[in-house]
Amino acid sequence: MKDLIVIGGASAAQSAAIYAVRAGIDVTVVADEYGGQINNTDKVENYLGIKSMEGPELADRFVEHMRDYDVEEKKGLRAKDVREIDEGFEVELEDGEVLKSYSVIIATGGHRRKLNVEGEEEFTGKGVSYCAICDGPLYQDEEVAIIGAGYAGTEAAAYLTDIVDKVHIINRSEGFSGEEITIKQVKDAENVVHHENADTQEIYGDNMVEGLRYERDGELHELEVAGVFVEIGTVPNSGISDLVEVNDSNYIKVNPDMETGTEGLYAAGDVADIGAQQLVISAGQGCQAALNAAEYVKEKKSEA
Repeated sequence: MKDLIVIGGASAAQSAAIYAVRAGIDVTVVADEYGGQINNTDKVENYLGIKSMEGPELADRFVEHMRDYDVEEKKGLRAKDVREIDEGFEVELEDGEVLKSYSVIIATGGHRRKLNVEGEEEFTGKGVSYCAICDGPLYQDEEVAIIGAGYAGTEAAAYLTDIVDKVHIINRSEGFSGEEITIKQVKDAENVVHHENADTQEIYGDNMVEGLRYERDGELHELEVAGVFVEIGTVPNSGISDLVEVNDSNYIKVNPDMETGTEGLYAAGDVADIGAQQLVISAGQGCQAALNAAEYVKEKKSEA
């Protein structure tokens, strides 16, 4: 019987693992991969104590820090179910292995939201991308489109302006949202064209993306681009257990102590329904969940 199982491989999970070990309980981390959304981030410039660092490098540092502690790792395996048992919980892995623990922290993050328009699936990997950092260099001196003008969209645009010939930002409403410093960078760029109140209808091409069509004011417009980057936020990976309650947007409901409605089961980071989706908040929530889980585990063991 393990003390604590942390499910996830990014900042919330790694922070939770570190704080749980320091609190005196043993920890097993289950993750199909490490890094999460930070691997898709060009530069992190708002994490306290680090003025500027590439996202993947910071993700590696988080893993390195976690490995300074005695943390058991089940890496390369996805957890598929969390069930309640008399002593605590069972976590079933995709290879059939079942782990048992007194407590569980779900820190599974999210995945990129899709447009669900004609041509999107067909051209994924053939001009449609969900990671500007990964695929942006493929479009040097080309024209590309970014769908979305929020945090993810403005960050992607700021990164691509130094690589591509022209960036077309397409969003269904008006204006930008996100960090003001990034918005200013995008607005100041001479190779950015903003298409507001534009609803993307179709992505087209032959073997590769050749353009897209969007609707504005009841009229259909066509835009020739070599690549389309879909940056409209994330969807929480919250379907791991029937023990949790989710809100209308499928985020796991938690209280300020990161507790779910099931005693001993916690959630933290971008899968939880409180806090902005920011790196520093995810790390803090992982800490909070771990400290509370540690106290819970100690009480359960003292009763045994």
